[in-house]
Amino acid sequence: MSEAQSQGRGWYQRDIVTDVPFGVVDGTQKRDVSEMLDLLALAETPFINRVGWGPESGGTKIEWISEDLGSGKLKNISAIASEWVSFVANSVDGMSASDSIRQVKQGSVLYYYCSISGNHTLAVVTSTPVAGGTGTSITLSLISAGHGNALLSMYSSVAANRPWYVVGAFANEGSIPNIPGVRQRVILSNVFTILRQDVQITGTMQSTDMYAIGREDKHQVLLRLKELQRERERAALYSAKITKTSGMAGLMDGVLGFLGTQTGTHIDTTTKALTETAVNNIVSFIWEQGGRNLALFAHINQTAKFTRWDKNRIRMRPNDKLGGGYITSYMTESGIEIDLIPMANVPTNIAYVLDTGKIKLRAKRGRKALMEKLGKMGDFDDWQIISEFSMEMKGFNLKQHGGFFRLV
Repeated sequence: MSEAQSQGRGWYQRDIVTDVPFGVVDGTQKRDVSEMLDLLALAETPFINRVGWGPESGGTKIEWISEDLGSGKLKNISAIASEWVSFVANSVDGMSASDSIRQVKQGSVLYYYCSISGNHTLAVVTSTPVAGGTGTSITLSLISAGHGNALLSMYSSVAANRPWYVVGAFANEGSIPNIPGVRQRVILSNVFTILRQDVQITGTMQSTDMYAIGREDKHQVLLRLKELQRERERAALYSAKITKTSGMAGLMDGVLGFLGTQTGTHIDTTTKALTETAVNNIVSFIWEQGGRNLALFAHINQTAKFTRWDKNRIRMRPNDKLGGGYITSYMTESGIEIDLIPMANVPTNIAYVLDTGKIKLRAKRGRKALMEKLGKMGDFDDWQIISEFSMEMKGFNLKQHGGFFRLV
């Protein structure tokens, strides 16, 4: 890869001869230019560089199944009096009460800590809603003896919306099978979107060195390829689904489209100035929901704020090209290290915290990047470059991605 390709916006004459699609003007050009497109403008596509491409699809849209196992805990919807042995479940971390109750079955053991008395409580679930039922109440049998543990005792009372942790579904040898705890499955999808660039060259421009460019046709094709790659990056980050019509091109859901449908701690619409505490709140919440390979994508003015916080938490890497070093990651207050991806010429009001291991771009089969020479009209030669693709974002509905949306 040439130096100019890594420098973002600039382009230089010395690169044009060697880095071109074969035979742009001779009618035998290579139509698939996807490999070349992936090599262009790396400085402007940090998101695509990070998430990469998944398998191509031949369908009209992409689909994937989401099945939430839950967080392994229940919450009681109202206060519980001392030694009360039943409660109605509440929703937990976005999972409905009817789904969260499926985390337990007859024989499941729950753990609860009573902050009032300082005692720890174990309880056995003795009954749950029947299979396929819509009930959300369970009955318990408190384990008050037989363990010889002074720390285990009855709870004095339980405030509303307190966590009961599912220890496990225990059984004796030869016991009757329990009702299976299947969860609701959701089919998620995204449509394909088409990006297009057009090149038009006159015969005079091809045959002469106009504007100090030796091959104007190849020069224009390369610049449009580079521009298309930048637009793929922007579409993946900032587009939202719009159904195509005769007067409007269709758009896929990008990160903004997926997260714009969500609410919760991971979707911060109140923070104006990025702070260490605000970042920690989102990172710790997403991590607890199952987000792991976390990276923060934001304008360089936002990522620069990390250098003004605790210097001991900054992780740096030597810069082989320019000397010195640059910040690459940050250890948050929650003890979770996140990668920092500074971005140029993007909105400063958005900063995404994403589990990049769950995101993939998906190209339409054979149309990841396709260049066609169109029919000649008058003195013009025309080329059309299109890229048809979509994006798969697993875990967006499970609160495994988030961000800040009103920064200044």
